[in-house]
Amino acid sequence: MPSEFGAILKDWRKLRRFSQLDLSLEAEMSTRHLSFLESGRSNPSRAMVMRLSEALQLPRPAANQALNAAGFAPVYPSLSDDAPELAPVNQAIATMLDQHDPFPGYAIDRHWNVVNSNQGAQMLLALASPGGPANLIDILINSAGLDLIENWDEVAVLSLSRLRTEILELGGDEHLSAFASRLAEHERVRNVDMGAINLNQAVIPTIFRIGENRLSLFSVIAQFGSVQDTRAGEVRIELMFPMDEATVQFFAR
Repeated sequence: MPSEFGAILKDWRKLRRFSQLDLSLEAEMSTRHLSFLESGRSNPSRAMVMRLSEALQLPRPAANQALNAAGFAPVYPSLSDDAPELAPVNQAIATMLDQHDPFPGYAIDRHWNVVNSNQGAQMLLALASPGGPANLIDILINSAGLDLIENWDEVAVLSLSRLRTEILELGGDEHLSAFASRLAEHERVRNVDMGAINLNQAVIPTIFRIGENRLSLFSVIAQFGSVQDTRAGEVRIELMFPMDEATVQFFAR
């Protein structure tokens, strides 16, 4: 019978659309040995689990799961947010957001929950969801009935595409899949005219309407390259930049 590790390995290989030959070449191993690992006829070494995890580009939590299934201790830590070891990471996030003021900037976790934000972002979040959830997908869905986002349909379609890409990269995620379903089933998304969305634009901004002000912003997303913690390593910092002078002047005021 296939081992738990063998089943995990096979599932991820298929998810990444690798044949056994493709993966064996990527991991620099024989196809026969890979077949034996998947079938449970052979057990992997710790080094082999890590090599296959790298070849399959497994997320850190999935790599830990594969190690555990093969009988080894997890290699990637999972610390509390206030752990002393993560103080430099938290400081880096705060510094980036503070220095980006007055333009909006926020940090989100794997499930798009806002974990930190600067004053510019807090203003927009308060308008979109006063006293409500601090989750960007919830906020986007809740703002569909408001006049806050002028190009809501365009933003929703792009956000749905981004969600689906992240789900694929993670090998599935129940929370993100639930968000994607809610967004895809929204009446405005189901009725959107894809032909009316110009995806050939060099930059597709989010356009906010605040009173008589029309604010046009696009985002830059940053992630940590060397943070090994399973949760902190998934945090993304999103910085919004103005597309025009009117938007610059609004935030300057």
